[in-house]
Amino acid sequence: MKNILFLIVLFLTISCNNKTKKVEEAPVKKVEEPAVIKENTALLIVNYELKNMTLEAHSELGSEVVSNFSPGKIDGLIGKTFIGNVDNGVFGGVYYFKNQKTLDAYLNSSLWNGIATHPSLINFKTDAYGIAPISDLSNGNASIRKTEKTKVPEGMSVLVVNYELKDMTLKEHAALGLEVVSNFSPGKIDGLIGKTFIGNVDNGIFGGVYYFKSQEELNNYLNSELWKGIVTHPNLVNFKKDTYQVASISLISNGVPAF
Repeated sequence: MKNILFLIVLFLTISCNNKTKKVEEAPVKKVEEPAVIKENTALLIVNYELKNMTLEAHSELGSEVVSNFSPGKIDGLIGKTFIGNVDNGVFGGVYYFKNQKTLDAYLNSSLWNGIATHPSLINFKTDAYGIAPISDLSNGNASIRKTEKTKVPEGMSVLVVNYELKDMTLKEHAALGLEVVSNFSPGKIDGLIGKTFIGNVDNGIFGGVYYFKSQEELNNYLNSELWKGIVTHPNLVNFKKDTYQVASISLISNGVPAF
């Protein structure tokens, strides 16, 4: 956990230093360290498969349980996106929490225990990440991002990318993030609603969670020169990418970013 927080603080420190250089001639109010090191949001990605359950029955189960994830029901939960990839037979959710403590509390709750022990939901996989503050610039911070209240665009999709570092320090990786984040700011990529920059230093895994208006626009991104430049970067290795559709019940659980 300390390592995840270290990554977050590293992004904050470099970002603040860069901003100071740009306005060095203007009066700058001194900010004490405690004001810089703030509590940061955390992200949980859950995957599972179905056993002896049809897609229709799974959809009905989602409708039954979604109210448990509506705003205010779970301490620290900002929103949950219900996701699924029917072709691969993988389902789950992307959860945004106010902090790592509330994420951990959820994974120790009776609600989670009931989900994880459901006889028709098997092969669970859970991955927790810290969220880099640069996600504010790419509309990927769920704590400040507006969410859609009326509809889910047909085909709204989520891309989850993971990679590891090779011959690159955490500080260098943080600097790289600051260099590229403007490419993901609103309006820069067709169909991209927002990207959350994520990292788990303990496991040495980094990456992003992207929301696209459609699967077609997600696919266009994966065929773009920007994406090709990322996956061929010599210090970013062992890429893994997963795509999912967004279930409409995510509106109830505050899991659909405004588009």
